[in-house]
Amino acid sequence: MVSIHSCPSPDTLKDPVRITIPRYVLRGQGKDEHYEFEVKITVLDETWTVFRRYSRFREMHKSLKMKYPELAALEFPPKKLFGNRDERMVAERRNHLERYLRNFFHVMLSSSSSSPLRADDSGMHLSKHAICNISPFFKKGVFDYSSHGTG
Repeated sequence: MVSIHSCPSPDTLKDPVRITIPRYVLRGQGKDEHYEFEVKITVLDETWTVFRRYSRFREMHKSLKMKYPELAALEFPPKKLFGNRDERMVAERRNHLERYLRNFFHVMLSSSSSSPLRADDSGMHLSKHAICNISPFFKKGVFDYSSHGTG
């Protein structure tokens, strides 16, 4: 039996985690109305999408910067007391959250990081499973049916 391993492309190894927030959607009604951001994650050749409220981003940042002190230096978009449903503010927040996640992975993958995602020459330690083990934020379905976002 011949086993064929597919090798990641050079571009994939150069940028093993790609993350975007292509859009946001309004959910809920009345005082439960809120925006959720679509987070599209690609690790090597595997892609998945989760929807998360701002509060879930904030929870993840707070908990992970305790575990990985190098994340404390990342700029996190501030909480807004007023206007958090304003379309312009939500679009700006989407941009800031996307930049935050890209910087988050840049730090977590750097060779000086204490993260288990720390890059090596092959990039082969990376997987959806490894990313999801860092935080439930990245797991599809984790926040389904809660008041803080859907999977």
